[in-house]
Amino acid sequence: MPMRPEFARRGMLLAASLICTALCAGCGEVHAQLKAGPPRPLRVAIAGRPSGLYASLFTASADGLFRLGALAVTITQPPSPLAALESGAANVAVVSEPALLDARAGGAQLVAIGALISRPLDAIVSLAARPVTKAAQLAGVTIALSPAPLAAAELATILADSSLGAPSVHAIKPGGSLSSALLDGRAQAVLGDPWPIDAATLALAHRPAKVLEVQQAGVPTYSPLVLVVALAEAHYDGPLLRAFLQSLTRGERAAAADPAATAAVLAKENPALSATLERAVLRDTQPIAAPADANLPFGYQYPSDWQAFGVWMREHGLLTGSQNTGDAITDEFLPGQGEAVVTP
Repeated sequence: MPMRPEFARRGMLLAASLICTALCAGCGEVHAQLKAGPPRPLRVAIAGRPSGLYASLFTASADGLFRLGALAVTITQPPSPLAALESGAANVAVVSEPALLDARAGGAQLVAIGALISRPLDAIVSLAARPVTKAAQLAGVTIALSPAPLAAAELATILADSSLGAPSVHAIKPGGSLSSALLDGRAQAVLGDPWPIDAATLALAHRPAKVLEVQQAGVPTYSPLVLVVALAEAHYDGPLLRAFLQSLTRGERAAAADPAATAAVLAKENPALSATLERAVLRDTQPIAAPADANLPFGYQYPSDWQAFGVWMREHGLLTGSQNTGDAITDEFLPGQGEAVVTP
């Protein structure tokens, strides 16, 4: 397979030992020794409670798809998935692209090997009775923000892109779920919680919502849930990571084929969310879980998008250093994506 241009731009992301180790598994095939031997343990740490955002992961687990890849996968919810990864308590952490870039800027030796969701989950959510369908309609609106600095930076970009100044809106940080601020009238729009969950919650309260995704309003696109491993894991456990991503791909297909069954699995994992809510969340998350190009595998990420988002983070004081943020990812272990070794 010829080397793709985006791989060349990544420079020295992974050493030659990683390439040789990964390629022994073949392009997208589970390594034979994984099939023949006993299941290998793999611990996955997620941020937050189970929901439709993690559909592929929990479906693969419930349907025995990880076992087919000779994996014994355990899913945990530690306070800090990245801390669990760096301490060795987890092999894979599911975190946001901004969180990974920040950790790498601090010296963490980590790399993303795929994405569960390919587009931002942040959006301006408003009630259909008073919709915000474009940024200019924020003038005079009270908007509830999550406490994360990312939400404030997104709002600043959206206002600047629409030629509105910060005084044009009244931003509040209400605490608790943002959708409750819409329901009780404290705000006319919200920004910062996963919009599929907000939209589903409002719909079940018979208050339909309008959604303006941040990348539609001037914010560079980014991945809200990426699969992160230690560089050492990438160097020496390529076949294991390939088997994991292949099983996850099967989980994504199973979730898309039977959303009702997936919703039941998720409701069992997290009783705070009903199967009805989960089905509504899945309707919105499944389209944004898949890559924009149907010819690319589930989990694929564009290095150019990561580079552009890193520039944006620096401009808003969310990231320090000058490292190439496109180097934070590799598609080496995705099904069918292994790279050929290219000699000078």
